[in-house]
Amino acid sequence: MEQKQDVLDQLQQLTAELRGQFFQQLGPELPGLTAMHGRLLILIARTNGCTAQQLSELLRRDKAQITRLLNDLQQAALVQRHTDPSDGRRQLLVLSGQGQHVATQLQIKKRQIASKMLAGLTSQQQQHMSELLAQMYQNLLSRDI
Repeated sequence: MEQKQDVLDQLQQLTAELRGQFFQQLGPELPGLTAMHGRLLILIARTNGCTAQQLSELLRRDKAQITRLLNDLQQAALVQRHTDPSDGRRQLLVLSGQGQHVATQLQIKKRQIASKMLAGLTSQQQQHMSELLAQMYQNLLSRDI
């Protein structure tokens, strides 16, 4: 039991440090916004034309929280909402030109942080770690505690 707690502590510590470093890198790109805003920008860049509901499901966050964050991004002129031509009730999210620029810069910084974090690990170790993390995630989704 102690071993499992140690792994959980390590994962939490790693996650906190990743968030801290990502937030530190975001400062110049997103003044007044948070790492979660940056995460949304990156996801919208990947899934151009997605909806707030899709982001909510993907991030496992409350839709109201996602909507508030999207409102901030829209107010900062980084995200635009367009009515879905196939369903007038839905709003599709797209990045503005400035939003695309910021998302690109954030992706570069994200890769730099990942490179720093993975320094000294072989490609085999990185692949194995990726497989282990995927398995742990699946375990949490499919098993009772």
